Amino acid sequence: MITISSTVGNIYRDENLRKRYEEMSSRSLSESIRVNRIEAQRVRMRKTSNKGTDIALTMTPGTKLRHGDVLLVANDKMITIELEPENLAVIQVKDNNNVHEHGAIQVPVTVGHAIGNLHRPIKLEGNKIYFPIQTDSEIDMFKKIFGHLSDHLEISSTKGVFEPEEEMDVHEH
Repeated sequence: MITISSTVGNIYRDENLRKRYEEMSSRSLSESIRVNRIEAQRVRMRKTSNKGTDIALTMTPGTKLRHGDVLLVANDKMITIELEPENLAVIQVKDNNNVHEHGAIQVPVTVGHAIGNLHRPIKLEGNKIYFPIQTDSEIDMFKKIFGHLSDHLEISSTKGVFEPEEEMDVHEH
């Protein structure tokens, strides 16, 4: 068993690690550990990589593992974290000029208030807001909540790796 107490870096944030990852992957020397978003916040856990390496994680309290974190780099092995995809709601603010008729502040405040009341972490990308959902029926609930804003919002679901905005990471209920 390999014991790991900290990350080396992240292949999506460090160009040198990304190049090393690509080189090691091309030689079949990279491994990954799949964790869900909730597990990524745990400081102690035991996992097995996709190639069978037994790993004990004993991270510093407050550590949150991220998609692409590198746990180990050696001559014959690189081990990374892979977050499991999950169900996500996507609220896209439509690019139309009618938002000013409805009140330029009402649309974002209404959306933020509803998501905040549900204590959902969010990820912002351009004019899209992503947050985790349990079932697709929640999409119908949000369509009802935001029905009066349907000219300004497009609401859908997708599946993907979710990492909340760090400064907006809240607890969930």
